[in-house]
Amino acid sequence: MKKSLKYPMSLLAVAVLAPLSAQAETRQPESELVGKVAFLTSTADKLGDANLQIDPFLASALSPPADYKGPLFTLSHDYPTELPAGTSYPWSKVTANGKITQANANAYVQALKDYVSPDMKKIVFDYANWNYKNSGWYDSIWLGIEREPIRGVYVGSGFPAGTLTGQTLPVTTYVLTLYDTRAAKTLGDIWGKTPERAMNPVLDTATTQYAEGSVIVKFAMVSACGSDWAPMEKAAQWQIYAPVNTSNGSALNKTKCVGENFKGTTAQPAMTNVSLMQFDIIVKDSVASPQTGWVFSTLVYDKNAPGKDAWDKMIPLGATWGGNPDVINTNPTALTPPVTINPKLTENWVNPKAPLYSKSTLGWDGRLSGPNDGAVVAPAWTGSHYYPAGLANAGCLGCHSSAQYPMTSFLLPTSSQPPQTIDPPLSSSDPDAALVMATPGSKLWMNWFQSRDGKTPMGPNTDEGQAPVALDYDMVTAFKAIPMWKQAKAAESKNTQQ
Repeated sequence: MKKSLKYPMSLLAVAVLAPLSAQAETRQPESELVGKVAFLTSTADKLGDANLQIDPFLASALSPPADYKGPLFTLSHDYPTELPAGTSYPWSKVTANGKITQANANAYVQALKDYVSPDMKKIVFDYANWNYKNSGWYDSIWLGIEREPIRGVYVGSGFPAGTLTGQTLPVTTYVLTLYDTRAAKTLGDIWGKTPERAMNPVLDTATTQYAEGSVIVKFAMVSACGSDWAPMEKAAQWQIYAPVNTSNGSALNKTKCVGENFKGTTAQPAMTNVSLMQFDIIVKDSVASPQTGWVFSTLVYDKNAPGKDAWDKMIPLGATWGGNPDVINTNPTALTPPVTINPKLTENWVNPKAPLYSKSTLGWDGRLSGPNDGAVVAPAWTGSHYYPAGLANAGCLGCHSSAQYPMTSFLLPTSSQPPQTIDPPLSSSDPDAALVMATPGSKLWMNWFQSRDGKTPMGPNTDEGQAPVALDYDMVTAFKAIPMWKQAKAAESKNTQQ
């Protein structure tokens, strides 16, 4: 008998959390870390049933309601085997084929937005006439158990009330990551196009590196509408079919964003609208960023920005292209959110005109991290210090720099892998157990703030002494697709043995 699956699958398939305090019992991510680590928001079925068959090309494990007649998400995985012709990129004109700097970063991000805008606007506003086939945009495989069926989004982050400026109710975000043709060739090199190849990926330095000019984008939609949270007034909205996530379920009796007849629960999917809050664009540009090879940029919705529509009002929050390991500031203003942006971070630019909410969760010392991202852990321990209001840590680039196989380091600068939790002071057992982080500025902490190239893993080596394979800053492959594949292989092996 096939095992039934809850939706969505865990974002923590690679880490089992153990308590640091001797008196505490083992903690599960849903019950203990929601709101502390933003992207840990759901509970896993472990795919342990020997009869469970996993389809790497599954678009979604959910079917829409019978009365839904609109377009559905289709998985784009016919990966190219050759790179497209041409080596000239419009964003390179901004830098005159030189390095990105704080002075030209705004124009660089705008050039990236202009490059992707024709396709992205069609996805946002004209989805009924959008077709992934031959569009030049592709998806990662292995995520079908997590994706909802209409837009193909899956749970991104969960935030308790008060995390972002003016946010009075808990919210969940839902994300969709797309790879352009140049980037998708790497997905094909890793996973191939057939079920047999997908079950036997090639994970080595030759296959996991992205070609120059590769572009990867990510939509981040938030469960709040303008009626609940003023910054989302008149934001672009998508209709999705998904269960209520644990991070925003407690808001159902207070939210004005769903009607009185809303039937969604954490077990029962329902049609609901989500608002476009954040849009990320990362590009492989070894000329502009010779150390890491990448430029990370983030757009956020600003209801007060000029423009004809909500896409025009997606403005740059910032860009980052290096870790600035030479800037080590452990003052409270660098650690306690909202942090003060350090002007000494020369490999980082944050738009001073970005809306206030979007800067609530910047990383350590003001390193770029969008409101969807996990740069603030609340509450947190750092060995000898407790941060009840949260600790700002790795931003976008630092988190992605841990992308490797196997993942012997966590996405954030935790004191251990798997991460550990500890109860707050004066508490023998408290539901608000805190994640244990490395000491800010320590050698361990600084592993997440280097400027490595995509071929160099963060490490450490495995217990057998094997060095991990670096995955060129691709967190979807490292943190999502590979764990799903590993669980599918385990189920396949169990089937074979019976």
